[in-house]
Amino acid sequence: MLEKLTIVTLSWRQIKQIGVGSAFVALLLAGCASAPERESSETEVEPDDSASYLDREWSESVSHHLRQAEHSGAVGDQLSALEHLLEAARESGDAQMTQQVVAMAWRMGEWESLVEAAELWQATDPDAADARRLRVLGLLNSGREGDAADAMAEWLRTADASAQPQAWREVVQILAGADEQTAIGVMDELVRGARNGSDEAQTLRARSQLKWQLNRSEEALELALQAAERSPTRLHLVWAAQLATAQDDYETALDLYRRARVEAPRDAALGLSEAEVLRQLDRLEEALDVLSGLDDSLDVLYSRAQYQYLAGDSAAARDTWRQLADWAPVEDPDHHSFLVAWLGEAIGLKAEAAEWYARVRAGPNVDRALLRRAVLLSEQGRMDQARQLLMLARDTDQPDLREQAWLVEAELLREAGQTEEAVSLLGQALREAPRSISLLYARAIHAIERDDLELAEQDLRQIIRMDGSNAMALNALGYTLTDRTSRHREAYRLIRRALDLQPDEPAILDSMGWVYFRLGQPETALGYLEQALDGEDNPEIAAHLGEVLWHLDRSEEARAVLLAAWERHPEDRHLADIMGRLDLMP
Repeated sequence: MLEKLTIVTLSWRQIKQIGVGSAFVALLLAGCASAPERESSETEVEPDDSASYLDREWSESVSHHLRQAEHSGAVGDQLSALEHLLEAARESGDAQMTQQVVAMAWRMGEWESLVEAAELWQATDPDAADARRLRVLGLLNSGREGDAADAMAEWLRTADASAQPQAWREVVQILAGADEQTAIGVMDELVRGARNGSDEAQTLRARSQLKWQLNRSEEALELALQAAERSPTRLHLVWAAQLATAQDDYETALDLYRRARVEAPRDAALGLSEAEVLRQLDRLEEALDVLSGLDDSLDVLYSRAQYQYLAGDSAAARDTWRQLADWAPVEDPDHHSFLVAWLGEAIGLKAEAAEWYARVRAGPNVDRALLRRAVLLSEQGRMDQARQLLMLARDTDQPDLREQAWLVEAELLREAGQTEEAVSLLGQALREAPRSISLLYARAIHAIERDDLELAEQDLRQIIRMDGSNAMALNALGYTLTDRTSRHREAYRLIRRALDLQPDEPAILDSMGWVYFRLGQPETALGYLEQALDGEDNPEIAAHLGEVLWHLDRSEEARAVLLAAWERHPEDRHLADIMGRLDLMP
């Protein structure tokens, strides 16, 4: 079976890729319910790029080192440049120059130089938190774990009770940048040193956070649950709930969020988190009950409208959407307009959604809004306007958005029955981006639809030459050769390579079943097709399975598979074809 290329659609999955933040608005906006993100251990260093210290009067020695640093940098000898700049900073004590050295040493991974430069920075600004963090990072990476541990232990000793969580978080963030053995060893040492008078739940939570950063998720959850039992405060309960959610343990997460809400039943973030977990458990009515107990806000209304729609109450979803549309947020109205448009489209208010997409005039979603508005206009039969918008969307310096605009326009042309023009358009796009796998794949799929198998094979083989492990292209070429030619042995080899790469992918399993059938081995084909249909309710897979069953004289089973699929996918062309040939049309 051919896999369709994902272009800009309004799926929940796509929303994650456009800056909104998660698959469902409740998850995005509440934050608590989602799996915690793994943070970078790197401290951002933002030196003054103007390097105005170069224009100042310095001693002869400092000036010499600055000239040497500039010369070394010009000829590409960055290490020499760093050494001279560090010497100039030592002699001058200039804060701006010192920060420049810190930034340079950090980027180059010159850890000993980073430690010294960070110490010079601390000498000029004892309260500089970035200098403190970078010094410890340098100590860790240069093998001075003991000194790093001593410095972090000092932070923890001097932090008052209210600042302890932030101090431990800072420790975790830095340790996550070291190798795993070092990170765990230093953390264990810090925990042992902190036991006297320390909050045990806090140290358990810190260890849990480090395990999470090191991708040891099960251990992280176990430690988080221990922390929540010793100190059932919101801080510990929510952390454990987030980790449980990350491992799809929604029952545990639900219990933890409910315990956290006991003292704050109207807390919006906690309520949204509980509602999202209930949605994951397919308990939408309970999720809506939770939301009904929260004060109206943009976050709550977004979530309520989605859950109402998912629960099948379209009328209520539209009423809630209208409340959202009437809301006039002071902050970030463009983002609000995009989400209102997106939600309106999802619940079937497409004309209104197009109008709201038109209100997005700035911000990270402006180009995405153009793409979605173009799709909606095309559905209204306004193809010329849609294509004009897509031309505007391509006027961007973001290659991924340009590519998406080409793909969307080609798909709109295909849906309008203009496949030849779609192929021509993608040819134009490929002249700009000849190595774009997405564009090559899209043109191949469109070429197959217009029976230009030579062009399709050319593009798919080009993808395979560029990326020999591209299972989607291997499968597409193998399936095309299976379905449209007699080159079944060659097709089998391609599909086998794809299946080795993605053994559980339903589309590839379907292709393997279909090529075995074409090779005269229907018994072998059957297992692959049954596994494919178990993995994805797809009418094309069902059509293949029904045909193989019929060929094996298992007509009643074939009839059951095909009629059940037809009930779920009425008027699908693959099912219509096989059912027509077998005289099974209801």
